[in-house]
Amino acid sequence: MKKILIFILLVLVVIFLAYQFGLVDLLTDITKLRMYLENLGWWGYFIFIMLSIIVAVFLLPGQFLAIVGGLAYGGFIGGLLTVIGASIGASISFVIGKYVARDYILQRFSQEPAFQKIEQGVRENGLSFLIFTRLVPIFPFAIQSYAYAMTPMSVKKFSFISCLTMIPASFIYAFMASEIASKGVSVTLLLELTAAGVLLALLAYLPKKISKKINQLSTEYKKVK
Repeated sequence: MKKILIFILLVLVVIFLAYQFGLVDLLTDITKLRMYLENLGWWGYFIFIMLSIIVAVFLLPGQFLAIVGGLAYGGFIGGLLTVIGASIGASISFVIGKYVARDYILQRFSQEPAFQKIEQGVRENGLSFLIFTRLVPIFPFAIQSYAYAMTPMSVKKFSFISCLTMIPASFIYAFMASEIASKGVSVTLLLELTAAGVLLALLAYLPKKISKKINQLSTEYKKVK
């Protein structure tokens, strides 16, 4: 109970301060956030990662971070910083959900459709469901980390899969933002965007296909045995 109360208090304080000092406004203003990070120089890399972690842990709006990273630092560095920050944030959220605030999260969100679907998906499909939901954001990214903490999945497994599956989208968003900023919208860019969308769709389809194949082989092995 003590851990839960501390966690709730910390979340409320951070959210209050985020609104009070304009952090939420900054996170939702692409131009302003880009200029702020660029003016920090090398320190901007560290601040960007810290913002990504705070957004993931405290469920603040951070849907534009990968885009801002690409605009401020280019496709490669922006994508890399996004992966690092989001991966660390997701792992911290998972640990908090699993070991600190588990009872509170179950009590508060166990009846939420998103939580129930994730729990069912993991139970029926295992890791392939985690891979799919990370590649295709059908559930809010930050909420996923806390939801997966309610499953038997280990911290190591969750962290590794989350980091790996965040790479494609993070680099695609950062790269596209960088290209638009430097070259504007062009036919080439639209073709690249289409190719990126097809790639993400294929990556999201593979885990389900592989999972079915593994289950099929497992069933056949049991029959032979």
